[in-house]
Amino acid sequence: MIPSEKRRLVADRYLLTDLVGRGGMGAVWRATDQLLQRTVAVKELPFGGDGEGSRRALREARTIARVSHPHVIDIYDLVEYGDRLWIVMELVEGPSLSRHLDSVGPLSPSRVAEIGLQLLDALGAVHAAGALHRDVKPANVLLRGDGSVVLSDFGIAALADGESLTNTGELMGSLDYIAPERLHGKPAGPPSDLFSLGATLCVLVSGRSPFAQPSPAAVLHAVAYDEPDIPDCAGPLGTLIEGLLHKDPTKRLSAADTVDALRSIGTQEPGTLKQTLRAPTLPPQPRSRRLLWVAVSLAAVLLAGGAATAFLMNRPPTQHAASAATHATRQMPPDAVMQVPDNRNQYWVFSGGRYAQVEIADGGHADKQVTKLRSLSDWSSLSGFSRIDAVMQVPDNRNQYWVFSGGRYAQVEIADGGHADKQVTKLRSLSDWSSLSGFSRIDAVMQVPDNRNQYWVFSGGRYAQVEIADGGHADTQVTKPHPLSDWSSLSGFSRIDAVMQVPDNRNQYWVFSGGRYAQVEIADGGHTDTQVTKPRPLSDWKGSFPRSEESAR
Repeated sequence: MIPSEKRRLVADRYLLTDLVGRGGMGAVWRATDQLLQRTVAVKELPFGGDGEGSRRALREARTIARVSHPHVIDIYDLVEYGDRLWIVMELVEGPSLSRHLDSVGPLSPSRVAEIGLQLLDALGAVHAAGALHRDVKPANVLLRGDGSVVLSDFGIAALADGESLTNTGELMGSLDYIAPERLHGKPAGPPSDLFSLGATLCVLVSGRSPFAQPSPAAVLHAVAYDEPDIPDCAGPLGTLIEGLLHKDPTKRLSAADTVDALRSIGTQEPGTLKQTLRAPTLPPQPRSRRLLWVAVSLAAVLLAGGAATAFLMNRPPTQHAASAATHATRQMPPDAVMQVPDNRNQYWVFSGGRYAQVEIADGGHADKQVTKLRSLSDWSSLSGFSRIDAVMQVPDNRNQYWVFSGGRYAQVEIADGGHADKQVTKLRSLSDWSSLSGFSRIDAVMQVPDNRNQYWVFSGGRYAQVEIADGGHADTQVTKPHPLSDWSSLSGFSRIDAVMQVPDNRNQYWVFSGGRYAQVEIADGGHTDTQVTKPRPLSDWKGSFPRSEESAR
């Protein structure tokens, strides 16, 4: 809340009270419309006058204003005040779907189908008005109190019959959701929004992008050329998502077919959905070296700016660079690691809705995959979870673990060898843990070397040290959340996805983040830490982390 003496009155009408959020296109404020005595959202755009900023804001406002639909954000007013433009909109009190996922974890296929129908209806209205959204993603979908969703943030929308919102050579949008035709410089129409919708539905049901890769260049390469990685937890949505993510927009699943398929999900068995869909086959795409380099160069535009782009665009790609990008698509970045109770050299590695059992030699000099990738549904103890984010061993029981997913957790028990497992407690809210206050989800857990009751828990760019009583009957927060930058051994990482202890060294761990890992050493008590190896690509692990059997061919 802004102190009353510092609140701003815009255009003698809109009193700004709270900063709701800030993004690349401007800040959004909660405000009071003093004329109509109602609460509104006001988007502040830091440009004015007759420049491109003003024209962009006008196009955004006019695009939204021409659409009247229950699942499209309402726009009330557009004013120019001071050196800024202000768009006055409906205030939706609920979170974005992106924040909702962070809180509760992936959604059920039936719930995702319900959301998909609402977004399709909204996009139909947008396209009928002659507009494109161009940035459909969970962060741009807001959740109302009644559970319905609203398509928002037309900050990069373009009129289909008008001027593009991108400058020459500039790519706008979110990498994991950009349609391939945009990467290839081809005309983009309503099918490009349907591609983004397909990627969005995949993230909602699985918690991860179908084109997740360790670097922007690899993401762009995957979007342009690779088949989407759709996890088993998508269930009956899998075939639909596959059809929406077709590389060729003319063969992409139509809006009408998508509506039919989504409506059928609640009434058909998963195995019969393929007959309902008229989705085309997915032929392999040609992997032109020239177009691959365009993808790499686009990533450089986004990351490094003009000078680096000019350098890259005038250099042919090396064979090593091309092969590295291709190889990166074959890796399966781990979300969580669980040690097999009776074998200190074996671990279960979880990624999305799948897992594999791996074996690491003492010192980690060799690793192999004991079992192929399998569905998470094999675990009866993990029913209700579509993915696993982190695992923490119960201090006084080597066969019991707490498993975390989104904003929930459960306690499970694994028999020696993992031949049988059961759920000790049903799914519960993370708010049960007083030691985890301040965290909406847990990404990774690392045991303090000299204290079997203490752990470091990581969430985003922060961590805290917690203590758990034997049996887990009480827990306390030893340290408040601190930034990850406190760890000299974790330099180069903005977050930690998973931690695996080195089998023959209780003070050393492998830490994983995206497509990279490093080996670190922690002194007893954690007073000092060192980086044993610098961050390296996940491809070093030959046997443990293939992305999938299909892409490893």
